[in-house]
Amino acid sequence: MIARPLLLATLAIVLGACAGKPLPDYLARPADPNVKVPTPAYQSVTAGSTVLRPAEPKDWRELNRRVGPQP
Repeated sequence: MIARPLLLATLAIVLGACAGKPLPDYLARPADPNVKVPTPAYQSVTAGSTVLRPAEPKDWRELNRRVGPQP
């Protein structure tokens, strides 16, 4: 007798945890002209990238000394 209410309560908790947060107004009502929309901003495709060029081989002992614990 207790198993069925427990199963229903567990199912309700699991399904409740799957519910997402509500959509912002500009997504929920796309045809409403009075809803504030964030302004679009240009962002370069290569912004934040670094140039990785081939480097000369270095002495592995010196590299290990640089990244190892300092005395």
